[in-house]
Amino acid sequence: MPIKSVEVLNEGLDIVWSDDSSSCFPWLWLRDHSESKVDLHSDSKQRQIDVFSSTPNNSVDKVSLDNNSKHILIKWVDKSESNLSFELLQSSAEPCFPQLNAMNSPSVWNSPSIWNSPSEITSFPEITYEEVISDQGIKAWLNHIKRVGFVLVTETPATPDVTKELMERMAYIRNSIFGGFSVWDNKLESPDDTAFTSLSIEPHTDGTYVNDAPGLQTLHCIKRDSIGGENQLIDGLAIAEKMRQEYPDAFNILCNIQIPGRYIKPNTYLEAHRPLFRINNKGDVIQVSFNNHDRAPFRLENDQMAKFYDAYKIFHNLANDTSRQFEFMLDPGKVLTFDNWRLLHARSSLTGYRQLCGGYHNREDFESKLRSV
Repeated sequence: MPIKSVEVLNEGLDIVWSDDSSSCFPWLWLRDHSESKVDLHSDSKQRQIDVFSSTPNNSVDKVSLDNNSKHILIKWVDKSESNLSFELLQSSAEPCFPQLNAMNSPSVWNSPSIWNSPSEITSFPEITYEEVISDQGIKAWLNHIKRVGFVLVTETPATPDVTKELMERMAYIRNSIFGGFSVWDNKLESPDDTAFTSLSIEPHTDGTYVNDAPGLQTLHCIKRDSIGGENQLIDGLAIAEKMRQEYPDAFNILCNIQIPGRYIKPNTYLEAHRPLFRINNKGDVIQVSFNNHDRAPFRLENDQMAKFYDAYKIFHNLANDTSRQFEFMLDPGKVLTFDNWRLLHARSSLTGYRQLCGGYHNREDFESKLRSV
């Protein structure tokens, strides 16, 4: 938005925008946010100015607008200068507390679309391998994940190397207790997780036992000679919004109780605590975290424990409602990537053999790629 005029006031610089709204920026804030080459590193974009070691003299000598470069230049009485772009000033025009983005906040391409059943998934999130590796393909790939919570990449060569290269088009692969990029099957002699067995797995999110749960998970079945083993995906954000509307007391309970999750094996005991619905300052959901398999023991006062069980049961039963579940078979050549902070995933039991590969991405790396492509 263009700047119409500026006025120097005692408390700060008052900017009148082209729509006649105004914003008054404190002088200390303006000095602290200067984007001049002296104050902000041109390559790393790290702040070089320090307004805390000594109190700066915020007396103003002159303020000028450069409409060509779209910057405001402030000359201070102490002979220093500050330079701020119209873009920065406009992005900070409305004061607000810094907070994590809600999952239902608009992206630069598309607003997320929650779904309570597979029939509500519009524009099915599927893309071919050749499309993904094209110049513009990664944008569509990431947009599907942001919009619906998952994407299927079809016609992918069924090898670990190709799958790993596909994942690395987004970002580096995250290490976890299971390693980095991994290849596994359902015939391990001593599996340390039910994912490495033929057993059914209830709807859950991964990493409830680590402080920073994986942001995305990628799975590719590269060999399959089995019956059963269908995969299910459930939109946890849709359940959150349903509970907010229809079961507000239960929703609030699940926003406020720090549920412990744990992972135990010889020489390892991981434990973390997180509410089932993590919300920001506005009350918007930023993460869904649910794994009944990995829930660790805890006890509240008896009346509080009863309310927790009631609330947890509502979520559990909604997640296990088959009408909410998108079910499909993960065949060789079909790569699944999904948002582990939004979707729950599950698996039916199977007989026979199958081999998979895949791994995790950090949430911040996914968001970084969204901003940059």
